Amino acid sequence: MSDYRNQSRREYEYGSAARDYDYRQSRLLREEYEPHRARRPRKANSFSLLGFTIAGIAFVIFAINVVNYVQLQSELTRKVKTVASKQIELNNLISSNDEHYSRITSSVDLESIESIARGELGMTYAGEGQVVTYTSAGNDYMRKADSN
Repeated sequence: MSDYRNQSRREYEYGSAARDYDYRQSRLLREEYEPHRARRPRKANSFSLLGFTIAGIAFVIFAINVVNYVQLQSELTRKVKTVASKQIELNNLISSNDEHYSRITSSVDLESIESIARGELGMTYAGEGQVVTYTSAGNDYMRKADSN
């Protein structure tokens, strides 16, 4: 085999058999004459696995915060609408109560009530000594029975 290699280095070889092609030597010669095609050492990836993992985690945290923000915003909008509807309901109840109160107070005639009480029922104003004041310690009430 060493004889064959020595023969391959000769300039010209006689015979019909083609010589064996040496790929390693051909690559070295090509790199020598074409340096721009020479194999360059690989550069380290600037975006390593650690950086990719950190970026992924940051993206997940960002996405969770965005989803939370949208949920809080929709909840706030829903509560504002609920408060507005309750305020409208309160205003309607207040105006309805005011109408009922004014209708009741306008329908009551105190002079006619007094004339019926004095004339038909025989009521009179309380005289001296008929009114007894009593102070209670609690929230109870008391009725005084006629002592006659």
